[in-house]
Amino acid sequence: MSVFRRRRVHLTTPEEWTPDAGTLLLYEVLDAPGALALAARAPTEPCGLWIEPEVGYPLVLLARDLLTSARIAPLVEVVYGRDEADRLVLEELLNGRAAPEESSLAGLVLPGGAPQPVRVWTSEGADLRRPGAVVPLDDDLSSHS
Repeated sequence: MSVFRRRRVHLTTPEEWTPDAGTLLLYEVLDAPGALALAARAPTEPCGLWIEPEVGYPLVLLARDLLTSARIAPLVEVVYGRDEADRLVLEELLNGRAAPEESSLAGLVLPGGAPQPVRVWTSEGADLRRPGAVVPLDDDLSSHS
């Protein structure tokens, strides 16, 4: 059995977003570190990653992991299974816009943003959310591979 669950999703939002043209594969990693597994899979088309980090895992370390993936795979969307305040900080970290005190941890300093802009969503029930946008997920779109 694969460690991946794939969903082809159509993410329409009020703001213009060209990196994925609105439709992409959203990978959820079931039994492995998500950012590393996505990098190992090395998709060539713009993609997204659904992550549920362990409680207490620092956002700076998560951003480092995702930035590494974004440099290997065309990561342009992230679904983050935590609250809105953390979603906003994570998006700022991934796009190189965070304040210096937010982007470092005990000697770790993030090396700027991802090669392409990354949007971060939260999940609530069967919906993906970000300011000004709610996208329902259709379970019929999910597949395993």
